[in-house]
Amino acid sequence: MRKKRTNSAAPTLIRERTPPIGDLLRERRKFHGWTLAEMSAQTDLSQSTLSKIENGLMSPTYDKILQLCEGLGIDISDLLAPGTDARKQETVFLTRRSVSRQFAGTPHEGTNFSYSFLCPEVAHKRIVPVHVRISATDEEDMGEWFSHFGEEFITVLSGKIRMFFDFYEPIDLAPGDSVYLDSVMRHNFLSLDPAGSEVLVCHSSQTPNLAQTLRDVIKSRLSSDDDDT
Repeated sequence: MRKKRTNSAAPTLIRERTPPIGDLLRERRKFHGWTLAEMSAQTDLSQSTLSKIENGLMSPTYDKILQLCEGLGIDISDLLAPGTDARKQETVFLTRRSVSRQFAGTPHEGTNFSYSFLCPEVAHKRIVPVHVRISATDEEDMGEWFSHFGEEFITVLSGKIRMFFDFYEPIDLAPGDSVYLDSVMRHNFLSLDPAGSEVLVCHSSQTPNLAQTLRDVIKSRLSSDDDDT
């Protein structure tokens, strides 16, 4: 009897390097429109040191990385992937997995919008999933329209929403409906259900620090939301 052949070879692992810290810092600075002088004032690091870090001429110590994170309001996970050494770039094997149950994640709560970043322990994700609860039921409660780098895919989970876009007429979406858009186009949404609505938004971008970019956008949005209440 011919024996059944089995494949005992180990699976091939795809690997990728963690984005250099200098690239991540430069992306942060450009996003906020900061000069090196302004970043220096926030972090108490000299402009020369910051310039060398951005251009890969200096590897910051762990203490300096903490100083950068505290001064710029950046989560350390956005500068260092789990397991990397602050003094050198390590190879990251892309066999990562993360589970979020019942939309539990890193919360950002506001009066009219609440956000939960899902699977937050995975750094430098190419796709950033965010669960959003929408309490705004009036256009005045939506706040300013927003835009950011990348693209996004939005699926309605419960309730009913109305989405607004710069170059398109508003559309109404019910559970199971979805929309894909370029995030650089200004957009906004409100709930047509008085009890509120929930959506799942999957953001994607080539920017090396997408999650931090989104957190900055959302913090600004929630800050203006609270100022209006």
